[in-house]
Amino acid sequence: MEIDLKLLQYAVVLAKHRHFGRAAAALHISQPTLSRNIATLEKQLGLRVFERSRRDVMATPAGDDVLKMADELVSRAAAISNSLQMVRDGRGGRLRVAAGVYVHDIAVRPAAIEMIKANPSVRLELLEREWTAALSMLMTDRVDFAVLDIAALRGVPSLRVEPLGKLEGVYYCRAGHPLLKKASLRPGDVRLYPFVFSSMSREKVALVEDIDPGFTVDPATGDILPSIAVSSFRLGLEIVSGTDAVSLGHLSQIEDGIAANRLAILDLPWRSRRPVAEMGVAYKRERTLPPAARAFIGLIRKRMRAIERS
Repeated sequence: MEIDLKLLQYAVVLAKHRHFGRAAAALHISQPTLSRNIATLEKQLGLRVFERSRRDVMATPAGDDVLKMADELVSRAAAISNSLQMVRDGRGGRLRVAAGVYVHDIAVRPAAIEMIKANPSVRLELLEREWTAALSMLMTDRVDFAVLDIAALRGVPSLRVEPLGKLEGVYYCRAGHPLLKKASLRPGDVRLYPFVFSSMSREKVALVEDIDPGFTVDPATGDILPSIAVSSFRLGLEIVSGTDAVSLGHLSQIEDGIAANRLAILDLPWRSRRPVAEMGVAYKRERTLPPAARAFIGLIRKRMRAIERS
């Protein structure tokens, strides 16, 4: 059975909008054209993908399975098309990058600014995501490469992993936090307050297991989800600044807040070493990175080296 990829794309967009008119507008086609194409797809598949009503369009149980596969196929096709365009002329196409919460703020965002200044015509899609989401986007070909903690990735056969360097973290809280008034902290003291962080691989459980009683382990992936999970460093920073929550970050991310007497480093005396994460670039082994990607990775590496030296 041969299915037109465009028909699958139409179905994916319709499933997203759940309305023929809105989906047709998003696709820049007429509503009758969309209706005919969905009917053609259902005829080719020999099953009903959508249930229609006056107000809503929903996938049937069988259609839901079809849409999951269609979404993956459409994403892969878009990734291949984009990569071919970038390889062909070295400039065209859109470079799509997912980065973990902390390395995005520290290295990827500054590198992007430098790249845009040097080449204003560059087309970038920068996605700050928590660890699990960044990895998922990489594995489903929604991004060209990901920049994240690579502790759990070295044994993944489908990925190439290039180390960038290590980031040393500090625990921190708002200035005036009750914990700062204690002479010597113990784990039980910190466990009284919520912990804010992004999700992380199970290899990093030591970062939270003695201070965050509310963390959970995803039964499907084994990833760690803290009490208060965030998908951007800045959101976590705002929560810490306005509450008694505590968090973890790189000193460069909080030094302005410390200087302004809004934030303070939280010393945990039972820990002999500061937490460290090894950052790196990961991409599909089957993928050849275009020149624009290599240039961007070079700028990220440059930024990481500067942070390590500071």
